[in-house]
Amino acid sequence: MNKQPESEIFTIPARRCKRCGGLLTSAKAIKDGYGSCCLRKVQQERRAKEEAKNQYSLFDREGTTLLRTCLFLPESAD
Repeated sequence: MNKQPESEIFTIPARRCKRCGGLLTSAKAIKDGYGSCCLRKVQQERRAKEEAKNQYSLFDREGTTLLRTCLFLPESAD
C-alpha cells in the first residue's frame, strides 16, 4: 500500500457553520460557530429583531383603537 510517513500527516481543527453548514477552519470562526459572512448576517438579523420590538405597525389589530383615536375615526368603522 501507499503509506505516507508520519511527518506528512497533519490534522486541522474544523467545525460546521451553525447557519449554512459550511466548513469552518479559522480559530475565530470555530469559536463563534459561524463563518464571517454568516456571522454578519446573524448580527444583522438580531439587530433587526431588536429594532422591530420598538416598532408599531398601523396594521396591528391590537392597535386599531389607538389608530382610530389618532385619525378621529368612529368606533364602528372597521
